[in-house]
Amino acid sequence: MKRSLDIIGLPVITINDANKIGTVKSLVINPDEGSVAALVLDDGRWYYGAVLIPFPAIAGIGENAVTIKDNSVIKHITAAPDLERFLVAGVHVVGGKVLTTSGRFRGEVKELFFNQAGKITACEIMEQNGEINAISAQSICTFGEDVLIIKEETLRPPVSIKPMIENMEPAPQPSCEQPLMPPTTENHESADEDAVKKLESKHRKFLLGKKAGRRIETDNGKLIVDNGCEITEEVLQKAKLAGKFVELSMSIQ
Repeated sequence: MKRSLDIIGLPVITINDANKIGTVKSLVINPDEGSVAALVLDDGRWYYGAVLIPFPAIAGIGENAVTIKDNSVIKHITAAPDLERFLVAGVHVVGGKVLTTSGRFRGEVKELFFNQAGKITACEIMEQNGEINAISAQSICTFGEDVLIIKEETLRPPVSIKPMIENMEPAPQPSCEQPLMPPTTENHESADEDAVKKLESKHRKFLLGKKAGRRIETDNGKLIVDNGCEITEEVLQKAKLAGKFVELSMSIQ
């Protein structure tokens, strides 16, 4: 998966002649599909209007550059009315407020994650208490200009584990129009705890043996795992104790 921070500011290079044509200025979000529709290219000629790279035209997104086949894939805003509609809508996701379907304020979106097809898979949210949590795409009902609407069910404890690995099977989700009420019986609470334990166990097995995509540290600067190192049981335990399990989950190669 990629974050918006992983791509904004990267140079855009053509494969056919290795020419730098500009840098990635921002993302164009398709709120209907919950995906990245295009990249806004800063080519130094802003006075001519917005220049876009449709997401399907991207050849690769690396650590150091975004590559495209050649200049022919670039679209001026006047020649791409479908992308212009999304650009005018002004949905940025990052920086938006988060509300539940019942109207409760949840926090603010700090980051978004998307897969190779441009589909948004998760959002990183700063809760009102300052904690960072992860919300899967299945929990998002609406991508608005300044607000993200999520299902009420996501507020129900426990919410400590929200795996964002795109090839894992998503858990069944309730309808956006009919948010779940918090559980009121011991049986429901026990069932929730069992489900989370099973989900955590499955997620831990998936992470074992993977490589860390970046250096992860505790809040006081102690190393949990370095960039490129293997994720072991010891690493998982350190991450869990330090409250960095979700951050680690989102940072694998």
